[in-house]
Amino acid sequence: MSSAAWVGVGHEIVAPRASDDPIIGHSMCTSALRLAVEWPVPGVVVVRIGGEIDLATVPRLTELIRQRLTAAALHAIVLDVSEVSFASSAAIELLLHAQRRAEHRRTRLFVVPGHGAVLRLLTITRLRERFVCRASAAEAVAEARG
Repeated sequence: MSSAAWVGVGHEIVAPRASDDPIIGHSMCTSALRLAVEWPVPGVVVVRIGGEIDLATVPRLTELIRQRLTAAALHAIVLDVSEVSFASSAAIELLLHAQRRAEHRRTRLFVVPGHGAVLRLLTITRLRERFVCRASAAEAVAEARG
């Protein structure tokens, strides 16, 4: 499976920390929320998220995941959050919401937490076992195919 490139400059979602924070340039902002969506095999979508997940970015992410989960022929979604640099408790809300929607649609949900912020959050909250976690998106896609 080829890795997806992050959405290019001008398409990144950049969330300032406060209303008076300037957004200098998309490429200069290290906390930009980066999204990439790929369909490696029919019926399986991989949503890669990088940057920060907090109260400012969760509404956009929730809408993106909702759109992907309403795809008619979808039977698995892989949320690759291994490149998330910061995850507030809003990330847990996002994952739980995605899980509820996936269960409702009878769609398999795989989470790729990586070794950073999301894994720490799942470990601290003791929610890691609640999700089907895999080491990589490729591993999750292979399982979804089988």
